[in-house]
Amino acid sequence: MSIWFYIACSMTSTKIIHADYRYEGNEEVGINSNVELITLPFNNITEKQFEFLELFFEPNYSVDDFFSQEFSFNEHPVLTKIEKYNSLEQLRTALEERKGSPLTRGSINGYIKKLQNLSTLEISPNPEDKKEKTITISYLGIAFFLQNLYNKLN
Repeated sequence: MSIWFYIACSMTSTKIIHADYRYEGNEEVGINSNVELITLPFNNITEKQFEFLELFFEPNYSVDDFFSQEFSFNEHPVLTKIEKYNSLEQLRTALEERKGSPLTRGSINGYIKKLQNLSTLEISPNPEDKKEKTITISYLGIAFFLQNLYNKLN
């Protein structure tokens, strides 16, 4: 199953039914049972958390770009250009530019802690400088971001 299909079903509270097929050799001859797969419940993220997650995407997107049927999610131009930050300073600078106001490193750490608790960010040591951290958005972070956009459409 595609991760994007699973995320879409979780976002929209759509049931996923998986059939347990019966085989004779390599041929499907029937169904033993249907199993309903558990989807993830997505809580709404705050507007500030959403603004933070927006940093990982191109700044000039529209909601329609994300839900366009023209591209599959794996080939989607907005989703294939996800930003990665090699230090907290880079991230702070990007957020300050987006918000238009200065932020402290402590406030950035606060955003990161809250979003890390939701498993929306992947944080690892920067290979170039072991003191800094590389920060990227996780699939779950993308899902929260898309769910927020989806809620804005409705």
